[in-house]
Amino acid sequence: MARKTKVIYRDIAVGAEENAEVSAVGATGESVLSKIPSGVDPGKIITLEPNRWALDGTFDRFYEESTVAFWSKDMSDADGKLQAEPVITISFSKQISSMGVSFVFDDAVGEYVSLLNIKWYQNDTLKADQDFSPTGTFYFCAKRVESYNKITITLKKTSIAKRRAKINRIIFGVERVFNMNELRDATAVNKMDESSLELPISTFKWTLDSLEDVDYLFQLKQPVEVQNDGKTLGVYYIDGSDRKSSRVYRINCKDALGVLDDARFSGGAYLSGISAKTLLEALCNPFTVEYADGVTDRTLKGVIQSGTNRAAVQHVIFAWGVCLATDGGETIRVFNLPSAPETIPPNRTFTGANVKTSAIVTKASVIAHTYAESSNGEIEINGKKYSDTKTIYSVANPDVIATDKINVKEIKDATLVSPDIGQETAQRLYDYYQRRDLISASIVYDGEKLGECKSIYTPWGTLNTGNLSRMDFKLSNTVVYKVEARG
Repeated sequence: MARKTKVIYRDIAVGAEENAEVSAVGATGESVLSKIPSGVDPGKIITLEPNRWALDGTFDRFYEESTVAFWSKDMSDADGKLQAEPVITISFSKQISSMGVSFVFDDAVGEYVSLLNIKWYQNDTLKADQDFSPTGTFYFCAKRVESYNKITITLKKTSIAKRRAKINRIIFGVERVFNMNELRDATAVNKMDESSLELPISTFKWTLDSLEDVDYLFQLKQPVEVQNDGKTLGVYYIDGSDRKSSRVYRINCKDALGVLDDARFSGGAYLSGISAKTLLEALCNPFTVEYADGVTDRTLKGVIQSGTNRAAVQHVIFAWGVCLATDGGETIRVFNLPSAPETIPPNRTFTGANVKTSAIVTKASVIAHTYAESSNGEIEINGKKYSDTKTIYSVANPDVIATDKINVKEIKDATLVSPDIGQETAQRLYDYYQRRDLISASIVYDGEKLGECKSIYTPWGTLNTGNLSRMDFKLSNTVVYKVEARG
């Protein structure tokens, strides 16, 4: 089967779902209106609507036992018209813009609202008013409207007579899929640092040459997913776009860490200790953190000074002693660096692989910190001052000989490294710097992720093993990436 690469662009108003407040006239009392923005999937529900309940065993629950987002109180007439037209009002706590509104109707049964009206408002000012005639259970009502904070949806007709109007979800935008015939100069760079001394930002840059005459918005922070052969290279978020012509756009995207780099953290003091998981999840909000098997929580002590959320996350990850990557899906992955390798077969490895060996490190040192509240303290966080007592922990290379050049690596500003974990952290840093071989190769992509331990064939027939730290992709239907792995 031929491989296929596609970009899935979720052209959805950022923050709309989280900031939506829903009310309705003409809904059943059991409708859970707050579920409309996030959606529900109630399945096939048993009702007494004429000719709806098929006695084939697939209708397995009663209405009273189900959760529905919106059902109209009244049924449509013999022509499918809703005489008492239900009205759904959705208000937003901040202004949004979208290319339209998508509806998920009763997809389990195949029924939908076949005529509706949408009005868009900015406060009390009517910005747009249009009727739509859906033709299926998922339907996008295309209408570009900017800076609105309320919509009203009037339901007028059902696709089948004698039915209630049913809505499982309303989405403030649409999901679009672009294949390689619309993509130009599409490149992605996924990066991580096995030592967690830094948290590099992964990026995706692409040019859309659209087959459709659509006036795209490309709003900041909208998600873009890149897939090849059903495997996700990464999910990125729009950081800017430039329209080159009526159908050509140049779009720059960055990963979740890039988004967190735009968020400000006021700082925090954790003198008696805090759960690493609790702190990390708070700093990564609104992104979800996923923990691999074997990752155990630990208590961290110290402070984090004001800065970006990404910088604060780096302090947590380094002190915790785990690794972090954003590739492979929507979640932020936290894992221990694996050491058991899998071999990438030579038929997926291009000629030209090489290995560079860095200089020997003679000693690794970490300064641990003990903080206490003090009116004369040199560190101020959120209006309070703290003193800082420093302790040095080191690991020296026992194999250094007289001709080796002194090369000391010292970490001074890891403010969540306390004396409790000082020596352990120094040892971990030393072990990292002993991984001196940097392997480079070009490989046909087959779902590999950052951090994985791989054995890669060299041109001279030997295997070099290391953990993937960088993957540079050039998108085509057969994706080839240049990899860097440290071993």
